[in-house]
Amino acid sequence: MSLSKLTAGLIMAIVLINSADLRGDDAEIARFEKRLKLSKLSDHMICGGAPSRADLAFLARTRGITRVISLLDPSAEVDQEAADAKDLGVAFESKPLAIGLDGPLDQARINRDVARSIIDEIRATTDGTVYVHCQSGRDRAGFMRFAHRVTVDGWSFADALQEALDGGFSPTKLPGFYRDMKLFMSELDELPKVAAMPITDKELNSKEMTAGIGAQSLNVKLMGEGSPLYVIHGGPGESHKMFRPYLDELSKSHKLVYYDQVGCGGSSKPQFAEAYTLERQVEELEALRKVAEHEKISMIAQSSGCLIAMKYALAHPDRVDKMVLVSGWASAEEFQKYIPVLVSVMGETDREKYDWLIGELRKAMRGPNDRELVALVGLQLPGIFFGEVDTAFRLDWLRHVEVSSYVNIVMEKEVFRTIDLRPELAKITGIPTLVVCGKFDLITPPPLAKTIADGIPGAKLEVFERSGHYPYVEENRKFIDTVTGFLGGAKAAAE
Repeated sequence: MSLSKLTAGLIMAIVLINSADLRGDDAEIARFEKRLKLSKLSDHMICGGAPSRADLAFLARTRGITRVISLLDPSAEVDQEAADAKDLGVAFESKPLAIGLDGPLDQARINRDVARSIIDEIRATTDGTVYVHCQSGRDRAGFMRFAHRVTVDGWSFADALQEALDGGFSPTKLPGFYRDMKLFMSELDELPKVAAMPITDKELNSKEMTAGIGAQSLNVKLMGEGSPLYVIHGGPGESHKMFRPYLDELSKSHKLVYYDQVGCGGSSKPQFAEAYTLERQVEELEALRKVAEHEKISMIAQSSGCLIAMKYALAHPDRVDKMVLVSGWASAEEFQKYIPVLVSVMGETDREKYDWLIGELRKAMRGPNDRELVALVGLQLPGIFFGEVDTAFRLDWLRHVEVSSYVNIVMEKEVFRTIDLRPELAKITGIPTLVVCGKFDLITPPPLAKTIADGIPGAKLEVFERSGHYPYVEENRKFIDTVTGFLGGAKAAAE
């Protein structure tokens, strides 16, 4: 594709129209809308392809266009569009949006000041509708579609990004545009680098004690003194190493109880599917509480571990003091909505590796083994975190990633496809609950956290502004302070 064609393919404009003035044959309008890929974004915005002179005339006749703002770099095409608009009595203004499209596409960026000025203008509009157009209806249009959603409509980052992806926006082709989406919403000038906390392999992999739970045994690590705080990992199939040393500071005020669920980490690994259900995981948590002789416990759970914590609170409400639910979900139906988003934001190299591995697994007609599952997790890290993930952090983080593919696969249907605790949440009464999520989480975005917080009576929702799926990593100081304040806000459980 030539540069001129590529540039023409990214033409975009904002057009004020009067949506009430609809004239023309319905079939003709339908053909026109299909060709330009017109779509209603909201009551105040429509998106589509860049119109020719004839298209402008048709839009003027059927939609009552009053103004065009071109976001293309100044060029002969822009000059011609301005002349065409003037002939039709339509106001025209040029506001270049993209930066660096004349070079490698992976280096192209968005002029966020221009984007903000357009959004401010949209917000100030009191009548008519906004028409966002580019040749393909993707990329630049996708960015402005995203910007409108998060600033005007108040959508979550994940929802606004998903709509842009559905419209053809490609983070793989234009990673700079994707970074600018994060910067636009966070109002930062650059993304922070995700920092690791030091811990030796010996300490990370240490096995302090084994607790016998019926025929099985659990790998348990205890830290600190005070009221017991049980840490429940997710996956399903991960281990307590995902939290270390990020939560260790909580041991200054609590007896921190890290443990690996049956089948995970250093715990025993029965090879029969019946051992791996949420109900069994609730039973093993209760059995561990009894073995440890804790009258009541507080819990801090992350991701799918939140399902265990909530089901435990439903089954044993008299044994729970407080509950912190981090990056979780209550409904598989809600969770499923966001699954495609994470893969779509991979970098080009990671996506190639991911597609190759998935292709090999499909050819072999099998699921991933432990090693392959860890590799797939590693390839998705840039989408899991808000900040920049460099090679050093990726290598360090993968030391914490230990996933049982057997547990993950066996529990996949219940945890990811059928679970629905929404009708039960109102029954979790008398248990102070803090629901935490990252604003930029693509796995369990804020709408999922809000479902939990709205469902549990009296629950508090805390959205971390600079975090993805692991707020205790990206905003560790704030996380520790927030959780410590919450847990210390009422009478602690008796040990």
